[in-house]
Amino acid sequence: MDLISPILIIASIVLFYLLIVQLINFFSLKKLGHFPSAEEYPLVSILVPARNEERNIERCVRSLLQQDYPNYEILVLDDESEDRTWEILSNLARDNENLHILKGKPLPEDWIGKCWACHQLSQEARGKYLLFVDADTEHKPSMLRSIIDAAQFYQADLVTGFPYEEVGSFSELLTIPLINWGILAAIPLPLAFAVQHPALSITVGQILLFVRDTYDQIGGHVAVKNHICEDMALGRLIKAKGFRWRLVDAGEVSSCRMYTNLEEVVNGLSKTIFGAINFRTSLILLFSLLLFLLFCFPILVLLLSFIVPLADVLVKKAVLVVLLSLLSWMLANIRFSLPWYTAFLYPLISAISIFIFIRSMYLTSTGKARWKGRFIANYHIRQ
Repeated sequence: MDLISPILIIASIVLFYLLIVQLINFFSLKKLGHFPSAEEYPLVSILVPARNEERNIERCVRSLLQQDYPNYEILVLDDESEDRTWEILSNLARDNENLHILKGKPLPEDWIGKCWACHQLSQEARGKYLLFVDADTEHKPSMLRSIIDAAQFYQADLVTGFPYEEVGSFSELLTIPLINWGILAAIPLPLAFAVQHPALSITVGQILLFVRDTYDQIGGHVAVKNHICEDMALGRLIKAKGFRWRLVDAGEVSSCRMYTNLEEVVNGLSKTIFGAINFRTSLILLFSLLLFLLFCFPILVLLLSFIVPLADVLVKKAVLVVLLSLLSWMLANIRFSLPWYTAFLYPLISAISIFIFIRSMYLTSTGKARWKGRFIANYHIRQ
């Protein structure tokens, strides 16, 4: 009982800090579609790696074919799919000269599948800019023009954007909000943009725009060939080499539905979470503890107060932490266009996230992580 009060005090202080970061990022994140028009629109290569994407690939490619940008090519690589992905792509390519489809080569032993697919795409691309997009994304006609506007406005070597995350099931509602909350609360973006330390970076693999020369200078996907979270690894390389990057809100021009059911959500996030924090066991345990103390422990204290008499001051402190937590989650939901009232699910979201964090660490560390029919080897375990 003696520890409850200091834990609640620390939790409230941390939440005050996170709310300040969230407010800074709330207003610092610029939206695609709101930048001045670029002075020039050079050739852009849109690169789409696809493995077992029969559910998504047609919607994605058709949206890319409708871009109002004057000068671009689309390259889609079928990464040894076991479904109808190649058949769908072949039908689309017959009627669209701007669409080039490639059959992926067998996966080398020391590569992660997506990295290998992206590398092959980059070798065929001719553009001054390389835009990597995931096959489960969909884009409005203004997307490509908007991201080039942003790249030239910032004079950035890398622009990465997060799309609007579609949520179509209750299981998604219990997991996707943590991603949004994490983007808004992770680090103050003005500081991340100003300081060159590689750890202060956020990159989103769903939308990655590189200046081609910069991509080649950092080694491209060859340099991160066995990273599970290749997007984060590329972002760290960009900063380590002294290049300029920006994170933008692509929610008005792009959308994505990563998963459609609980199994996909758990397996997908378990694959990536540990890699996203650079395979540091200490960090995954720290983040799990932080989620528990901030968002689960105060709820447990309030529930305990109905069973065991607690001092009024403890209950009031717990209520304060809960109110701060609700405000924090509401802020993230509003910023990313989720219903504000889903913030009340945050204790359950946090508990599920802790489970996924630990599962990700275990599966990745033991080489048991699987995605789209492949085991994902790990080469980067750290303590």
